[in-house]
Parts: sequence; C-alpha cells; structure tokens
Amino acid sequence: MYTMIYDIEIGNYKLGMLDKVEVHKSVEQLSDTAIITLPAAQYNNALEVENKLKRGDAVSIMFGYKESGMEGEFSGWLQRISTDGGNIKLHCEDDMFLFRKEIPNEVLKKVTLETLLNKVVTGCGLDLKVDCSYSWTYDKFVINNATGYDVLKKIQEECGADTYLCGDTLHVHPPGEMMDEERFYDLAVNVEEESLTYRRAADKKIKVVVKALLPDGTVREVETGSTGGEKIEIKSPTSDEASMKARGELEVKRRTFDGYEGSITGWLIPMCRPADSVTLRDKDYPYKDGTYFVTSVTTEFSKEGGKRKIDLGFRLS
Repeated sequence: MYTMIYDIEIGNYKLGMLDKVEVHKSVEQLSDTAIITLPAAQYNNALEVENKLKRGDAVSIMFGYKESGMEGEFSGWLQRISTDGGNIKLHCEDDMFLFRKEIPNEVLKKVTLETLLNKVVTGCGLDLKVDCSYSWTYDKFVINNATGYDVLKKIQEECGADTYLCGDTLHVHPPGEMMDEERFYDLAVNVEEESLTYRRAADKKIKVVVKALLPDGTVREVETGSTGGEKIEIKSPTSDEASMKARGELEVKRRTFDGYEGSITGWLIPMCRPADSVTLRDKDYPYKDGTYFVTSVTTEFSKEGGKRKIDLGFRLS
C-alpha cells in the first residue's frame, strides 16, 4: 500500500489541507492547467482565501508516493478562484498565462512565422527563445486588439502544430516531431482501465482538403488522402502548394493507421507527459502491440488515490 504525499505552494503559502488536484496537459492545447479543490470544511469562508491569494501568484504542485518520492507535476500561475457548488477551487495555468497581455496593433506583410513568434514574445515583455520547425511566410498577418495568447492560438489552429513552453523556450513543431521519454504499459499489469478501439487504416478512409486564401481573393485547394470516406476541410496559413500538401498529409497521418484509438488509465507510476511515446503490450493479442504518440495526460490526486489518463495519438511503430 503506497502512501500519498504532496507539496503545493501558491504565492507565499503552502497548502496544509487538500481535497483534490487535477492537472491537464496537452500538446493540442496551448495551456496546461491545474484545478486545486480545497476542503470546504477547512476553508468555509471564500473571502478568507481570496484575501491571501491573488491572480498571478506563482503555483508549484508536486505529489506522489512516500515510498517512491514526489514528481513536479505542474508549475504556473493562479488564474482565478471560484466557489461554484460550495467548493473552493483554484484555477491555475502554466506559463502561457504570461502571454495573456495585449500586444501592439500591427499589420505585418511578408512575415515569416518565426519572426511573428518573436514579435509575440517581445510584445509580451518576455525573455524567451523560439524553436520553430516551420518556415513559411505570411503574405499578411493582422494583429488587432489581441493578446499574445490570441495570436498563438490562431497560429496553432491554422497549422495544427504542437505549441508549448518548455523551460525558457517556446516550441512550435509538427505533431510528433519532438519526442520526449518512452513509456511502457502492459494492459495486464499497470493499466487500471482502458477505453481502446483497434481500427484498421483501410477502414478509416479520409480526404483532407487544404484551403488557402490568395492575395487576389481566390482560394487555392490541395487535396490529400483517399475518396470514399470522411472529408475534412482545413485552412492553411500559407498558399505555398508544398506546405499545403504537407499540412494535408500530416492530417491524414494523424487519423489513419492500424492501431488503437482512445485512452488508458494507470497510476502515478510511471510518469507520463504529452509528447512522450507509449508502448502498449497485450499478451492476449500480441499483433496489436504498438507505440503511440501521447497527445494529452490528465492526472488526478486525492485521498482516493492517484491516476493518470493518457490519450493516445497516432501510431509511431
């Protein structure tokens, strides 16, 4: 029987009582988030908490087992305090919180994505490096009454990139290009529950239509994939045909493969983060064994125990 332990600091305070913590991390969403739920019996006066804590306070969350030690699960900032349903919840966001600042209005022409990202970083007054795998140039990009977060969100939605902060670097990469640790799960050993469906690529036909607006107002279209199945339309931030084709092929790759779709839920050990790879083993069906890119991880910690729900992306091997 493992003993649960935690160390949570917010601003100048260390939490002594805790009901639950939920940490959600994803390469498909800009922000990693955490919700800390305080026991109402201990903190029955919301104003008492609000007088001690404020928006923008630094947050550090560590938890784990006494027998194996704690892991740093989240680092960020207090975004808001809510008292919905009688509970006191502290809503936290990772360093993307620092991009929620308005940046100067500007009309940028013939600007590369990397230059645009550096403008966003500078406009928010941050000292961060940019690591970007894309090389396209925007014919025109308009910043109007927007925060740095708004601009990053628009870029991510248009290119489908993994966009995240790691240390002092803002990363923007095609999905799966940057891999972290390799994790191993056996469905009969360290998986508490699974919600998986095994599908064949042949059963998942998809056609992706990539559209880009040209300077003269017309629309260029590039198609990838196969006919006879689902049709998906996506916008491209660049009208370069090679880049548009690559964007479409990436979307096809993400959606068509022989392998599992869904999620697995394990315990706090092993650690698992988005952009890790997970190798699944099933002794009953060895032909289904495979390695997958992790798109998101939701971790819960409470008196009931610790759990990690791992959402699988496309198959790597």
